[in-house]
Amino acid sequence: MLIIPAIDLKRNEVVRLYKGNFDRVSRYNVKPVEVARKFLTAGVKRLHIVFLWGAHTGWLSEEKVVLSQIIRTRDIYDNTCKIQIGGGLRRYSQIKSFIEEGVDYIIMGTSILIPIALEEGFLKNDIKLFYQQAGKTFDEEKEIPEVDLIDRIEYTLKEKVIISVDYRKDEIALSGWEVTIPLTPHYVIEKLLKKGFKRFIITNVERDGTLNGIDITSVENIFKKIYNFTEKPYEIITSGGITTEADIEVFQHMKYKPDGVIIGKALYQGKLDIRALVKKFQERQNA
Repeated sequence: MLIIPAIDLKRNEVVRLYKGNFDRVSRYNVKPVEVARKFLTAGVKRLHIVFLWGAHTGWLSEEKVVLSQIIRTRDIYDNTCKIQIGGGLRRYSQIKSFIEEGVDYIIMGTSILIPIALEEGFLKNDIKLFYQQAGKTFDEEKEIPEVDLIDRIEYTLKEKVIISVDYRKDEIALSGWEVTIPLTPHYVIEKLLKKGFKRFIITNVERDGTLNGIDITSVENIFKKIYNFTEKPYEIITSGGITTEADIEVFQHMKYKPDGVIIGKALYQGKLDIRALVKKFQERQNA
């Protein structure tokens, strides 16, 4: 099982949000590159980097500078470690550009999930209503600038794309986790598997950044339904609420296990030690 530390950035600050809420931010007085170096020297084989400002308002030049620094640091300390990035990535050109710059996996959510909802019979007016219910305005050009994005991503490139299927109370959450659409996580993953996508992150929004532990029931339910639909090969990483080693041990004892776990706040608050986690849980495998 991959131990995947999260580096969430707001501009060039390392932060963690409470349930994705930009008004509830924990800031950490550490440099992003120093954090990356610490994780790399501990032996992690995947880094999870989210540019929160990109997800919220659009990418900034300073965030791209930080990303370049982290990639160079990875290349120096362990070039076998994979880097996955997310945060407001909604265009085909962004996938190609970041892969060329040395990123291994691109995390996408809203720009993929809304077209799936439209395929399932929801109208754009329905989507607008879901946004209104969350107190937001649906900006079609911002959220789905390329409505044919799923079809444009060629099969070989889909191997490099991770779909973030975040959920709240069994409904998918998108647009910075503020909007929910009545589609279940496992159903969306089934649809995307049929379209050739193979990598997924599932995050329980209600647990993320809370240090309240995992909701094992919902995770097991999602995994069970996916395995009833199809066999491997594909990759599913889980996230949201991991606070203790016991939380990770629970995943290891599941019948259908996640391929990796993303850990954030518990590392920064000193509740978990990255070296100990890598030594205890991480299998020696290529990510």
